[in-house]
Amino acid sequence: MRAMIISNPKSGASETMLGEVVGTIESLYDEILIRKTLGQGDAARFAEESVAYEHLIVIGGDGTLHEVVNGLMALPKDERPTVGLVPGGTCNDFARALALPVEPIEAARLFKMSHVQPVDVMRVNGRYGLNFIGIGLIADASRQIDPLQKESLGSIGYFLATIRQFRELDPFDVRVEQDGEVVHDGPVSFLYVGNGAYLGTVPTKLPTQSFTDGLVEVVHSSAIGFPMIRQLLTQQLGLEQSSPEWVHLQMSQLTVHLSESQIIDVDGEHFEAERLDIDVLPSELSFLVPSH
Repeated sequence: MRAMIISNPKSGASETMLGEVVGTIESLYDEILIRKTLGQGDAARFAEESVAYEHLIVIGGDGTLHEVVNGLMALPKDERPTVGLVPGGTCNDFARALALPVEPIEAARLFKMSHVQPVDVMRVNGRYGLNFIGIGLIADASRQIDPLQKESLGSIGYFLATIRQFRELDPFDVRVEQDGEVVHDGPVSFLYVGNGAYLGTVPTKLPTQSFTDGLVEVVHSSAIGFPMIRQLLTQQLGLEQSSPEWVHLQMSQLTVHLSESQIIDVDGEHFEAERLDIDVLPSELSFLVPSH
């Protein structure tokens, strides 16, 4: 069996960590090829070149994984390797959703006792994501994070950015359609479309959240106040059911019409759009996950 390793040194995957990961998993493979990213787009390109390998080991954070996913989705489904994820970033939200240890070497050790798990992929305007799509407060807050603060404070940096952004928050008009039927038309402060179960290391606590059910969780709110911010800070945010403050739906496909072009956040990466066409591709990729 052969494996390609994609390592992002900028995400914290130091030479020492890389060496320890290789030493941990080398007995599992006949051949290991190491590819180190030097800039944006490298991880996606390396992933597209991974067809000759059974496993693609990703050492990095959510951004590196996002690039890898988009690279793999350019390949025919039957030519994509199984992904082994070694968390190396700040939040590692999808690694948490997979129940992986966030300590890199501990995650690598579990490859010896893992099984293959099919995972749904979200497609949005020709791009792909695993964890979430955010508009409004979620997208704006992530763009306001100071890189040094993110590195030193981790997930707390996201919360601080959220508070700063809240002071400047203006609701925006959005129309959400499912199969041509309007399910919401009005102002919101944010729109969250989730496939994973964590956002900035905080569990969303949606009881139906799953990356294997062919559905995404769609949550929006037009009534955000400081009580919600306090819940975020104390990690007590739970969206168990719809309420006057929250609307929670499950969908396999939706179209989002915005009143004006806005920044869209897909797994921490940003682009601008006025309309989003979102659908779920069931069991599109496979990951190594711990066997319990």
